[in-house]
Amino acid sequence: MTTTPTQAVHWDLHYDIHLGATWSRFMDGLRDQKILANVCPACDRVFVPPQAYCESCFERTDRWVELPPEGSLEVFTVAWHGFRGGPTPPYAIGGVRLDGASTLLMHWVIGLDFTEPATLLAQLPAGSRVRAVWAPQRSGQILDIAHFEPARD
Repeated sequence: MTTTPTQAVHWDLHYDIHLGATWSRFMDGLRDQKILANVCPACDRVFVPPQAYCESCFERTDRWVELPPEGSLEVFTVAWHGFRGGPTPPYAIGGVRLDGASTLLMHWVIGLDFTEPATLLAQLPAGSRVRAVWAPQRSGQILDIAHFEPARD
């Protein structure tokens, strides 16, 4: 029996990303505690994060709407191992469908007890209501939304 060799790989990457007009507007909205989405004029799909063109119709999406900071958690996964610059594991990353949106916004979700992994799905089942929690200081980045948490009535 042979073993597969492994290699230690270290990635320490730095990126400067040109956001463009669509993402710049989205990020500016986050700084002002607004979640902006854009709408396809042909099929009325609402994109958050926004897209310059509809992925279905290929139409320019130049109409903007503000969405509420609440929605439904459609899916989540748990990261048990961390990475440099990320949160301390374990943590959950969820796909949130904000009210009025056609697409999912991926972000961190809190409010789970990780001590019993078998209970995670029952703690926050698909369709659970969640709300955005704003970072106290915002600078026009996706982490201006600190995370999503279960919505309490």
